[in-house]
Amino acid sequence: MIEVDFLKELDRFNLALKKNSVELKQGEQSSNSTGQGMIFEDHKKYTPGDDIRKMDWKAYARTGDLYIKRFEEEKSVTVHILIDRSSSMDYGEAENKYDFASKLGLGIAHMVSNTNDRFRFSVFSETVTDISSGRRNADLASLVDTLNNLRKTPESKIGNCLSDYGSRIRNKSVVVVLSDFLVDIEEIEDGLASLQNTDTILVNTLDSSEISPDMEGDKILKDPESGSTLRTYLSKRIRSSYEQKMEKHTSEVEETARKYGAEYVKVNTGEDFFDAFSRVWGRLNRD
Repeated sequence: MIEVDFLKELDRFNLALKKNSVELKQGEQSSNSTGQGMIFEDHKKYTPGDDIRKMDWKAYARTGDLYIKRFEEEKSVTVHILIDRSSSMDYGEAENKYDFASKLGLGIAHMVSNTNDRFRFSVFSETVTDISSGRRNADLASLVDTLNNLRKTPESKIGNCLSDYGSRIRNKSVVVVLSDFLVDIEEIEDGLASLQNTDTILVNTLDSSEISPDMEGDKILKDPESGSTLRTYLSKRIRSSYEQKMEKHTSEVEETARKYGAEYVKVNTGEDFFDAFSRVWGRLNRD
């Protein structure tokens, strides 16, 4: 359960962060090839008095004529926040993964609203559901209520959901995906391939016991997505093998993110929330 009091803490954190953080500015996410805050529109023939810094020398090399690149101002950035609400996220010893990820997403929405940029807040599992409708100056308390009342669904189809969502994006955008990413790497690849025209950040949200389990002996393990159970004996060797496989999987998620030009942040629900948020926000503002 996400407590509304969290928003007051977020306001205090925001005031402290303003002194040291670089906030999202209009057009900051634009490509270096088009100039800060601008997107390429077309060419025009050079006439005396035109800014020679906008000269297209490649066009000159091809045609022998001088052309000036013309630009139009880029619109305010839209930040898309997607929270995994599948059953595997409904787990946590220190704090529920879904709640922790949702709070990170709300923090991003709050900070983006303060810079007058637009955000969309969605949840996904088998399909994607937009719960914000592209807001500025959003009522975050209302979003908290919505997130608390959403029913968890069994299966996470990340590949399909991100592919579907990516097909809807028309303007230059930032996409932040918060999930435990406990799916096949191929699914993550499929999703990231559809988001290559965006600046994407994967926030890998895991519980401490998933990263390094401390249980031993006879245990009954339950898959939260399928509901199936397995009785097993957890020895030190099995636990060590599990930790190695989990580390391998998260490393593969990170490598896949880099392969498609995305940022990657791993957060632990047992760590201080604002420490985790600072790392995520720092990636969001990385040049």
